[in-house]
Amino acid sequence: MKTIMTILIFSSLILSMSSCKKTDDENIDFYKTENRIGLWISYDKRDTLEFVNDSDLIRKGDFYVYERYLYRIEGKTLFIRLPDSSYETQHPILTLDGTSVVLGNMYITTGFTDNSGTFFKAK
Repeated sequence: MKTIMTILIFSSLILSMSSCKKTDDENIDFYKTENRIGLWISYDKRDTLEFVNDSDLIRKGDFYVYERYLYRIEGKTLFIRLPDSSYETQHPILTLDGTSVVLGNMYITTGFTDNSGTFFKAK
């Protein structure tokens, strides 16, 4: 009886420890290229950012039909520009939360309206 109880306790301990383990998908480091590459979708599904590699970005959505950009990240800012332009837009990386990122200055607004965009990584 004591052996059976020991086995049950040990088994439940192993199961509880393995269920607490987080997967890589739950903690994406947006600053690492290999984690950033892929499709990122806004919560309302009206805007997408597809990071192709460490410098190419495709933006599609209601406001952007299909735009190919070059990008870079310096510090906590995402810089985006058209391939044939030297003008860059700056998008502060405001929040990183597991599989989502909040980028500032993503939409044209007037006044004090929030122009940030929240994107989650598609699986």
